[in-house]
Amino acid sequence: MTETDAPEGPERDGTRNTDADSGGISESFLDDSSQSSLDEIVAIDFTPINALTKPTRRTIPLLSVVISVVLLVSGAILWFLLTARAVTINASPDHADLTISGGLAFSLSDHYLLRPGDYQLQISAEGYLPYGEALVVTDADRQEHTIELAKKPGHLKIVTTPAAAQVTVDGKLAGTTPLTIANLAPGDHQLLIEAQRYIPLEQSVDIEGLDLTQDLTLELSPGWGHMTFSSEPSGAAIMVAGSQQASTPASVTILASGELVEISMPGYKTWTNTLSVPIGEQQQTPLITLMPADGQLNISSSPAGASITMDGEYAGTTPATLELSPQSDHQLKLFLNGYTQVRRQVSIESGQQLDLSLSLKAKLGTLKITTLPTQANLYIDGKLRGQTPQSLTLPARPWKIEVRKDGYTRILRTITPKPGIPQALYLPLKTEQETLWARTPNNIKSSVGQQLKLFRPNTTFAMGSSRREQGRRANEILHDVKLTKPFYLSLTEVTNQQFRKFRKQHSSSHVQGNSLDTSLQPVVNISWKSAALFCNWLSQQDNLETFYIEENNAITGINPQAPGYRLPSEAEWAWAARSKTGGAKHKFPWGADFPPTRKVANIGDQSAKRIVERALTSYNDGYPVTSPVGSFPANSKGLYDMGGNVAEWVHDFYSISSSFSKTIATDPLGKDKGEFRTIRGASWRHGGISETRLAFRQFGFDAASDIGFRIARYAK
Repeated sequence: MTETDAPEGPERDGTRNTDADSGGISESFLDDSSQSSLDEIVAIDFTPINALTKPTRRTIPLLSVVISVVLLVSGAILWFLLTARAVTINASPDHADLTISGGLAFSLSDHYLLRPGDYQLQISAEGYLPYGEALVVTDADRQEHTIELAKKPGHLKIVTTPAAAQVTVDGKLAGTTPLTIANLAPGDHQLLIEAQRYIPLEQSVDIEGLDLTQDLTLELSPGWGHMTFSSEPSGAAIMVAGSQQASTPASVTILASGELVEISMPGYKTWTNTLSVPIGEQQQTPLITLMPADGQLNISSSPAGASITMDGEYAGTTPATLELSPQSDHQLKLFLNGYTQVRRQVSIESGQQLDLSLSLKAKLGTLKITTLPTQANLYIDGKLRGQTPQSLTLPARPWKIEVRKDGYTRILRTITPKPGIPQALYLPLKTEQETLWARTPNNIKSSVGQQLKLFRPNTTFAMGSSRREQGRRANEILHDVKLTKPFYLSLTEVTNQQFRKFRKQHSSSHVQGNSLDTSLQPVVNISWKSAALFCNWLSQQDNLETFYIEENNAITGINPQAPGYRLPSEAEWAWAARSKTGGAKHKFPWGADFPPTRKVANIGDQSAKRIVERALTSYNDGYPVTSPVGSFPANSKGLYDMGGNVAEWVHDFYSISSSFSKTIATDPLGKDKGEFRTIRGASWRHGGISETRLAFRQFGFDAASDIGFRIARYAK
């Protein structure tokens, strides 16, 4: 095949052409037969395509740039003009300098162009306080602001004739002239100018301000006239308002408002008068005749403190200094309790000083003081004079007698000894406890009317009853109890009327048509808790600390030392009901025999036989149910219904004492806890020998038609 006949393409007869990326360099691979026909490889010149063409540089015409800038600026100006608002600022004074900062602002002839937003406006002028506030430009087309600058304070320089005048500005003291008052607010101010002996001047001044100083010159008008004085003898000093002005004869100035004038000369009495002279006038006083000076009497006495009368007029107590007219006789008297009166006649020369000392003679009385017990300290007018007994001789005047001894209450007395008559003073001392009881009333009354009696047992007695006592019950075991605390116990049981002051709606009800609810019948159908709550309520009415502790209308404990009302303890009740004088005991309220032979108590009797199960038909007290309290005789302690009418709640929880206990309980209040409370005494339902005994005990907690109560409280 000839070369011209060779096929076109990437391969020819075993030859492969490869174009490389690195500049188009070709490599030929020849077979061995053709290699021999080529003697060498010859390089040819190569010129890159991009080297044959030069780059072309484009330029923007200057005219186009100028036009673009002009258009941009014109657009910005047009945008500002379309969005800006006309703002007029009227500042006073007219010459004030105005500055707006915080954004673009164009000033025109009478307003500013400002876009809406916040700016800072500052205005200043000489003599005015600078203004600096925020300026808010809104979307309104035209906006106007009027701002008037405040003037700076002004100053006032004041000169007066006379100088040293006091200046008051608007009611406040500013100083004395000559004076410059700084920082006065512009406007009217009221001045008051005052100087001694001159007429006060009121002046209004208008302060211009602007930090300027104004001058004010004022002349005060004199406030006096002239008065001429002459005296006999002449040469006396003329004193006006305490200051010497001249000597007589002379003319001095006197204020129109009046002044004290004194004309004085040694050896003569001072002439004094309050005078006034109209402003600008000249006056003259009549001749002033000076009187010889008084003499001076210095008087003292032994003892001191005597009352003085001179010419019948009281003149004080010794020691004293008296002025006496010369060349006259004066009557002097001295008085002192317990001493003889002293009389003297006194005369004195003009200007003379005379000392007079007088001894008073005592009018004595004898006073014998004894005490029981003796050896008490004796004080006379507060001074210790030894121990009793003593016999004292004292002037016949009132003396304060005081006696003191440790453990006893002091005694104070005032006594006047009688001259020539011996006196005896016996002063029995009381212990502090005796004094306390002497001041403690034997009877008191509650605010709702209960009468209470004071008891001071201070004794040991046996509670319960003997096994041999007829009608005795097993819960009446004998045991000793000691009572030491004084206490008050009400004479009668609490009535319906008294209880209803605590609970207005309470009703004691009735039994088979027989009323238990009249005012003076004892209150019944109440629980132990209701009785205790009544005691607390009554304590509060009488301003006493309550005895029972209340929580949510329940009794949870006691304050054993509290003086408030309470139920009597069982021991107090038993002692008050049973004890006789000398330690014996009552068996029944009426005595030792059963049944009673006269009306002595309200118990279950003939009148109650249709109501009660066991009635004492041989006895008739006349009341089928409760009777008015106090209807029957009181017991030996003055207490009513202790063994009849109604049984009574007492304070203690119910318990039974042990017969083996040898301990003596002192002022017992019973156990701290328990299921039931103790009930003492018989009632209108009880007619048997066992129940009517004073040792009879019951227990319970709920209300019943024959259970009431009486009140007690500690005495201190």
